[in-house]
Amino acid sequence: MNLKERLLLFSLLMGIVLVPINSTMISVALSPLADSLHVPLSAITWLVTVYLLVMASVQPLSGKMNDLWGRKRIFLSGVALFLVASFGCMIGHSLIAIIIFRALQAMGGAAMTPAASALIRVNWPEHRLDRTLSIMSLVLGLGAALGPILGAALLNLGSWRWLFAVNIPFAVMSFMVGYFVIPESRGKAAVVDWLGALFLLGSLLGGVLFVMKKIPFMWASALLWIVWMALFFRRQQTTQYPLIQLKLFRNIGFTVANLSILLSNFTMYATLLITPIVLENRFQVSLRSVGMYLFIFSLSMSILSGAGARLSLRMGPIGAIGTSFAAAVLSSLFFWVCLSMMKIDSIPLWVILFILGGAASGAGIVSMQTLSLKSVDKTDSGSASGVYSTFRYMGSILASVVIASYYEHTAVVFLGMAGMSLIGLMMVFASAKKIYSV
Repeated sequence: MNLKERLLLFSLLMGIVLVPINSTMISVALSPLADSLHVPLSAITWLVTVYLLVMASVQPLSGKMNDLWGRKRIFLSGVALFLVASFGCMIGHSLIAIIIFRALQAMGGAAMTPAASALIRVNWPEHRLDRTLSIMSLVLGLGAALGPILGAALLNLGSWRWLFAVNIPFAVMSFMVGYFVIPESRGKAAVVDWLGALFLLGSLLGGVLFVMKKIPFMWASALLWIVWMALFFRRQQTTQYPLIQLKLFRNIGFTVANLSILLSNFTMYATLLITPIVLENRFQVSLRSVGMYLFIFSLSMSILSGAGARLSLRMGPIGAIGTSFAAAVLSSLFFWVCLSMMKIDSIPLWVILFILGGAASGAGIVSMQTLSLKSVDKTDSGSASGVYSTFRYMGSILASVVIASYYEHTAVVFLGMAGMSLIGLMMVFASAKKIYSV
């Protein structure tokens, strides 16, 4: 790898690593943020929910925006937006202001990630592409793993504002280096379905408000949710360039893969959000220790995700996904018994719990993505990736909503995680025969 390639990769990685860090880092800061801003914990979870809502709605657009306006321009715009939004979060003095800047953070992140992947694909030769993409995947995994422990360390400096300030030097370095070394490139002419993205955001937001039961006239909100959903599906069926190609769901393998990542990500994200609350409030565990436990969870998930390809080769995608869900059922039940029902205060046991939970979440990820992509024609791989990403975020959004509603009833959360994983297990094996016969 020559100097220009090293600088190019440095710029891209310095930008995109902020996305997973800011997704998991906030998990250890929910209680301190709620205390500082004098709001209930159920309100502070909107910092998580809004970030995920915007990521889920904007990311499907990003690929087409890269083709339309240029990958360098979109990447640097995403970095700049993330930089400004992080500064806004840092100086924000109200929950509403921070929520708005978190939404802008998510918009920047949603623009950066697909652009970085595309820039790597067009700037590295074919024989070195896999190695470069693996470096990118490793950095993203490490970012997610280091987020909680970094968040705990920054909180120990005395203020939650450091969680957002830490983004600024990374974003500045990424932008300055990228401005000079990233070559501009475009893909085929594309049409961006802005209206479809608006309807998708409305559908997701309407669903969140209905499930949380936080607004008056709940049934009116349910009706509004149905209207948004109807508008979205109608738009996808009638437009020439849909945001999500609904025809892809005619393939049973594609449908199972996307529902699997939704259910799996629900369990993973619920673990990241509920366990810090339990450990801090019930066991008086320090923030540094909480961050370490979540680091163990994320590291275990990253390692098993990396080994997922070998697991898929040995057992097949369905076997690997089923094994992941079975392990998730067990780990969720263990969390319930140890942290909620019996309230066992044992550091070695907690370490084992988080290792098992992370392994269960990571074991099936590669197989889910592989099954999704192999279930469609190569010409539809871009659309399939966008759908997969959207379903992944939908699982995380559902988890944040459940935590906001039931964080005081941890048994409900842990049993809900086990229930979701059990549904996934039954779905995968019920559809195995149909998938393998296609």
